[in-house]
Amino acid sequence: MRTRLMHRNVLQQRVEMGTISTRSRWKKTIEDVDFDFPELSFDDLCFLFLGTYKIKLARTYVEEHLDQEGDYTVELDANTDNILRCTIQSRHSSAVKYKSWIQYSLSGDPIIAWYCTCPGGAVTIGACAHIVSIVWYLSYARHHHFEPSKGRRRIQQAIMERIVVGEDDDMDDKDQEEEDDDWH
Repeated sequence: MRTRLMHRNVLQQRVEMGTISTRSRWKKTIEDVDFDFPELSFDDLCFLFLGTYKIKLARTYVEEHLDQEGDYTVELDANTDNILRCTIQSRHSSAVKYKSWIQYSLSGDPIIAWYCTCPGGAVTIGACAHIVSIVWYLSYARHHHFEPSKGRRRIQQAIMERIVVGEDDDMDDKDQEEEDDDWH
């Protein structure tokens, strides 16, 4: 921990200089397919992120990040095997998305560095909730049979059904208007 305190965020510097932020460097993948990430214990996570507060927030961030099929999408650096990138939605604004980078190792120190474009994402001690959610899911939750909360899935399903029904109602209204116009 003391060594992290004395070091600058080298990953942030690399991103800001453009050495690892260009689009062409990244290949999208789904976390379950051909992707190794170090497994950590809950105690390891608490030590790395200075407690449980942000770890408790991680579940909701992860649930928001899952796609329609329930897959967690990450981007891997095409040139190195140990840096990943995710785009995470802000909890406070649906229009805001943050890019998060994590450098990891399958031997030695498992999580080497992280950087997020959110206002609190450049720290080297502790981490923002975006980084914590990514590390929590990839290193812990998916190895412990993570399931999105049923209540959240029901809410999402109800919203999607309402959107589809609303679109169908709009189409029915337009068809009815066209029929009414034909009678006049």
